Amino acid sequence: MKKKFILMLLAIAVQGILFSQEVTFGGSLKTKNALGLPAKDSGKDEDKRGKFVEAKTTFTADLDVSKDDSSLKAEADFTYDALKAISSSYDFVSGEQNFGIKLKEAYFDYNGSWWSMRIGRQISSWGKADGLTVCDILCPKDLSALLSEEYADSRLGIDAARLSLNWNWGTCDAYFIPIFTPAALPLQDGNPLKEILIPSTVQEFSDSDIELPERKISNSEYGAKLSAYLPFADFSLYGFYGWDDEPILKYSAEFSGSGIDGIGLSANYERMAMVGADAAIPIGETVIRLEGAFFPKRYFSTSAESQIEAQAVNAAKIAAGLEADEVATSVRRNQVTALAGIDWMPYGWTFTAQYYADYVFGGTEEIGRDEYIHLATLSIEKSVFNDTLTLSLSGIVEFNDWSCAIQPKAEYSVSDQISLNLGMNYFLPGPDKEKPGTYGQYKNLSCITVGGKFSF
Repeated sequence: MKKKFILMLLAIAVQGILFSQEVTFGGSLKTKNALGLPAKDSGKDEDKRGKFVEAKTTFTADLDVSKDDSSLKAEADFTYDALKAISSSYDFVSGEQNFGIKLKEAYFDYNGSWWSMRIGRQISSWGKADGLTVCDILCPKDLSALLSEEYADSRLGIDAARLSLNWNWGTCDAYFIPIFTPAALPLQDGNPLKEILIPSTVQEFSDSDIELPERKISNSEYGAKLSAYLPFADFSLYGFYGWDDEPILKYSAEFSGSGIDGIGLSANYERMAMVGADAAIPIGETVIRLEGAFFPKRYFSTSAESQIEAQAVNAAKIAAGLEADEVATSVRRNQVTALAGIDWMPYGWTFTAQYYADYVFGGTEEIGRDEYIHLATLSIEKSVFNDTLTLSLSGIVEFNDWSCAIQPKAEYSVSDQISLNLGMNYFLPGPDKEKPGTYGQYKNLSCITVGGKFSF
């Protein structure tokens, strides 16, 4: 009786709170299925033609509460992965290994006349680039999935406190991030991206092999953004000091008289700093976008080949009674990234083109990449039939190895709530079979996608 009375009081209290404030509950239900396509120069075991490479259903719940100058937002994803349910040795009914919950955002806001604050788990976008990363390093990436349809799905929230100062012409944001959040890596068994990140010769590698920074105040992260909104252009300046959200990989080979018996792998994270700027300049129906970032003395993993070769030399030295040298698992280099883009929107069409450049100063042979990497993107979009059908085509080509990715898509709005989509992700390697390129390494993941979404 006492428990019932307490529950009744709680229900009355919650009801009173909800009625005294503006509460909005929304969200969506999304389904996505992907069927593998034939891949160029793939072996029989690698070819995924006719096989499902993705089959997910995601329910997103979004809660917004506001009262005067204060507000609260919470958003979470509940995802069911049908492919894991079929292949997993865990209980099929309980779905122990195939159901996931992801808290995307959960924060509260205060918005005053000249200042505001936001505390909690939040996602913030930096920069003007479309689908490419230049300054946008505040929130870590979700690398466990190859492609995300929405920006919020491609990023993880950071647990941070943000203080903002607001003027008529701009804003200044300062971020304090006490707990480091790394990028989500494709380490689960069955994830097709795992074999691309982790060489097949590695024996075992899981989350337990990754060393995170110690949870203490001195390992916090800091960020700042200054934005100016002027009649002729928008400008932003960025600064960040924290941790690189992708780890440094350390390979350890086991040698015997006949050669290498096995390769182990571990990882850790290193500090990183960044300063950057961007601009958006409207000219009639056209917008010019510029963005650049500088990373001083950034850590880069040395390649698996260079680490194992150095360890083999050390093994020979030890066998000869000599002292072994230290094996370099990372090197520090200055890095500059930059982007120039144009958006043109004539007569209901949208054309977007971008050129991206990434330059690492000093030798890069140890880290297994070119000093200068550059690529270009192009996307075209048009809505027809009273904006109920949206057709789009986007592509990206990197000029070092001439690999590319092509993504045509059609989305039809059945009603204000329901939309259906059909698309394709096709990855083409470069002409050199020894160097498939950035996008060519995903050639076995080319697929046709079919999905739907109900929004409320």
